[in-house]
Amino acid sequence: MGVIEDFMLSLIYLYIFAHNKIKYKMITIKKSKEKIDCKILWYSETESTNDLAHSAIDSNESNGTVFVADNQTKGRGQRSNTWESEPSKNLTFSIILYPDFLKVEEQFLLSKAISVATVDLLKEYGLPAKIKWPNDIYVGDKKITGILIENNIIGNRVASSIVGVGLNVNQRIFVSDAPNPTSIAIELDKEFDRKTLLERLLLLFEQRYKSLAENDYRGLEKDYFSYLYRNDGFYSYTSGGSKFDAKIIGISNIGELLLETESGEQRKFGFKEIAFVIGK
Repeated sequence: MGVIEDFMLSLIYLYIFAHNKIKYKMITIKKSKEKIDCKILWYSETESTNDLAHSAIDSNESNGTVFVADNQTKGRGQRSNTWESEPSKNLTFSIILYPDFLKVEEQFLLSKAISVATVDLLKEYGLPAKIKWPNDIYVGDKKITGILIENNIIGNRVASSIVGVGLNVNQRIFVSDAPNPTSIAIELDKEFDRKTLLERLLLLFEQRYKSLAENDYRGLEKDYFSYLYRNDGFYSYTSGGSKFDAKIIGISNIGELLLETESGEQRKFGFKEIAFVIGK
């Protein structure tokens, strides 16, 4: 399993819930200088780790609690899509956070933090990963990770957040109509220990999260843009039924994609207002 810097992993209990027959292992990760807890609840099966996280927030579960599932029967992706994941092959998990230091207009920073941390992880394994705006993770033109963030806003602050992640690890055959999936095993032609990957990803994410808590966004902003998919020139996009070529020139403070067309016109797009043209 390995030692991840100052992580010390201890298996505490194995529970069986009589009412739903779902099993989980509770793992406690102890760290120095921690900003968030890293209690991991690992389930053999559940409908959705994001749903578990919602219920846990209602019960005042601690900041940084992580819900992981070997098999997620109703996993959700962006745009109300389902997330395909072969049981016990991938990492599907949700993190509870209470980032009330973030203003409403700063909430996209959470998306940047988990996206950059995931790319950081994959780069450590030699994968040339990129962030396809807003927060899909790609290797080449293939999707290896999906991220779904659900924020609860009170006043002008982010009261709580659920960061849901689906990272394809050891799955080699995909049967859904997803157009371009890949996995770490496909790219590197070997299998990996999911627990080790999760531990490392949580540490990398915590480092990025701590910078947000300390009001230091500069490194995160720089890395997010440098990791952006197709940030190196003109590519094709579609919006409102029309196709056009443009280059990425930035991301607005609230997460809008900023493009410049070949004629020099600058345009901005919110999520669902534009699509990348990939392949034919």
